[in-house]
Amino acid sequence: MAPMPPAPAAAAGSTIDPVKLLLRYKWILAAALIVGAVVGTVANYVLASVAPRWSSTVIFECKPQTQSITEIAGTGQAEEMQRFMLTQISIIRQDRVLQRVVEDSGVLTKRAPKWSSQFSTSGGVGAEGGFDTVGALKDLRRIVGAGIVSGTNLVQVSVSNRDKDEATELVGMVKEKYVAFLNERGQAGFDDKIAGLKSQIDRFESDMKIEVGKRQALIQSKGLDSVDDRQSTTKFELTQVTDKLLNAAQTLEAQRTTLKQLEAEFMSPGGIVYGAELRAEAERDPQVLDLRGQSQRVQSQIEAMLVSGVKRDHRQVVQLQSQLEGLESTLTQKLSEVLKKSFEAQLDSTRKSIAQYEAVEQSWQIKSKELSDRLVDLSKAQQDLNDFATKISGLSESRAKSKQEMENLIAQKGSADVNRVVLVQDQRAPTDRSFPQLKILLPAGAILFLGICVGVIVLVELLDTRVKSPSDVAIMPRVRLVGWVPDGGEDPAGQGAIETAFRERPRGVVAESFRQIRGSIAKRLHAGGHRSLLVVSAMPQAGATSVAANLAFSFASADKRVLLIDANFRRPALHRVFSLQESPGLADVLASKPDERAHRLGEVTQATTTPSLDLLTAGTKDQRIFERLATDAMSELLALVKSMYDIVIIDAAPVVVSGDAMALANRCDCSVMVVRAMADRRGMVARIKNELGEARGEFLGIIVNGVKASSGGYMKRNIQTAHEYQNP
Repeated sequence: MAPMPPAPAAAAGSTIDPVKLLLRYKWILAAALIVGAVVGTVANYVLASVAPRWSSTVIFECKPQTQSITEIAGTGQAEEMQRFMLTQISIIRQDRVLQRVVEDSGVLTKRAPKWSSQFSTSGGVGAEGGFDTVGALKDLRRIVGAGIVSGTNLVQVSVSNRDKDEATELVGMVKEKYVAFLNERGQAGFDDKIAGLKSQIDRFESDMKIEVGKRQALIQSKGLDSVDDRQSTTKFELTQVTDKLLNAAQTLEAQRTTLKQLEAEFMSPGGIVYGAELRAEAERDPQVLDLRGQSQRVQSQIEAMLVSGVKRDHRQVVQLQSQLEGLESTLTQKLSEVLKKSFEAQLDSTRKSIAQYEAVEQSWQIKSKELSDRLVDLSKAQQDLNDFATKISGLSESRAKSKQEMENLIAQKGSADVNRVVLVQDQRAPTDRSFPQLKILLPAGAILFLGICVGVIVLVELLDTRVKSPSDVAIMPRVRLVGWVPDGGEDPAGQGAIETAFRERPRGVVAESFRQIRGSIAKRLHAGGHRSLLVVSAMPQAGATSVAANLAFSFASADKRVLLIDANFRRPALHRVFSLQESPGLADVLASKPDERAHRLGEVTQATTTPSLDLLTAGTKDQRIFERLATDAMSELLALVKSMYDIVIIDAAPVVVSGDAMALANRCDCSVMVVRAMADRRGMVARIKNELGEARGEFLGIIVNGVKASSGGYMKRNIQTAHEYQNP
């Protein structure tokens, strides 16, 4: 069989489903809508006869400014137009124009006698010539309206009155006084604008003279007739000086490097290492050359004697050899003196050269600084001249623009269209009432009555705390909805005893709902290892007995060995459901001795016509002692039957009328609470749920029983869909 669609859960935090309310109260809402429309229609005709209002209008067009002062100041054209139109509306609605209308009371009483008559007086505060101008002005402010026609440059002025002809005359007078006011102000406005522009032109000319004088004074003081040529010459000179300064710096750096090397050689512990150039110069010294010649001559004499056969140990050869050594020693000493003297001369020359180049570098640095400062002064002077030229040019352009504006205003002053406001639609007698209007009052009445009706319905729903549908349970905090059972009388499979609906109408929607509940409970029983289940209700007539019986049928049909126990000692009913004897039963087993209970249980347990389903009735009336349900005897009995059956289902008295259910909840493995839709209240359900949740047995959740299709638009559709699917 196909599973029955679940009831929709309400949104969290709310107990009102708008769709449900619409479907439940659709005929009431439709009636409210019709009544409201009728009332609106009647009100329209009643008001039309006793208090009609007629509105006559005139329309003006506001034109944009052309080359105006606002444009010179940078104001946006669209922004200026919006501000101008709002200003005109303010002029019309305030006393600038309306005061002129009421002050012309002679014309006003002739053109609108009915309206004027209510302000006629013989004297008193605010009365002038028999006419209450203060009261008339106050009422005129009330009936005169002005506004911008959306998306256009049009301003609409209207007057509302009970007489359509007088509404036309009144708006005509407002128009006439407004146009006269604009004409008067237009001429004065042109004169003010022209005078302002002339003053502005004079100010521009004065500022130009001042700037020209400053520029001339700068040229004379700085001698700036040829600033560009002087800048070019100075830049050229600065380039040359910079090059010379760079060369001097490079030469100076080379000399300093040479000096550093010479000084390092001079101070070297190993002595000075003379270069080949310095040695060659020392060899050219006259004294060195003379000693070198003497040494060579002595050497030649020695060689000649040796060639002639004289021995080296000859006295004369020895004397010459001794003389030669002396000359060579003197030559070496003299050569060393000459080299040292030359090196010191080179060192001194390098130092003098460095000093000379440092002086040259300093002079070029001074020259470069002078040229750079001169170039900066010339650049600043040139920038000042450019700034003066820019200021003078800007003032000249502003002066020319102001002159053009003034010429345009002078040309416009004498023209016919001196104002920016033009009448485009004159007043005329209205053909339709402005109030009342059927197209407004009819929907207004309908919406008003519908709104009142909806408000009452919502208020009633908020004040009604009964559990009306599964969604009311689903939104309760920390409460699990195990399932719901539709009202037996609305089962399309037929009507009959609800207690045996599963057995007698297995293809019905009620039976299918218990199959779904069985699946949910079986899953929890298996997860917790439970076998005993207490079925209890909060109030009588909630249907706990029918739920317990149908759950027993559903588990038995799933090949489970089921024992159904009637623990309702106050009003037992399961024996009637199964057409079995009421006694003996549970009360008799609890009254027997402990060693006899197992035997006694086998005697009193009755088999039903449903395979795998046995019933333990309440028992003999005299033995139904309520306190025994809270004793160890009951706990021992439950332990015994759990070893004999797959699941034990216990039906108990309602919690509100007895404490039996709470006692059993502390001895059973788990419990479920049955709530009757449209009967039990949410506060009571929450309280009892908390009590069951504190018991030893696990609280599985709530089963909503007797849910009617009228409790929400979803239910009827769900019930019918489930029935059609199972019965094709």
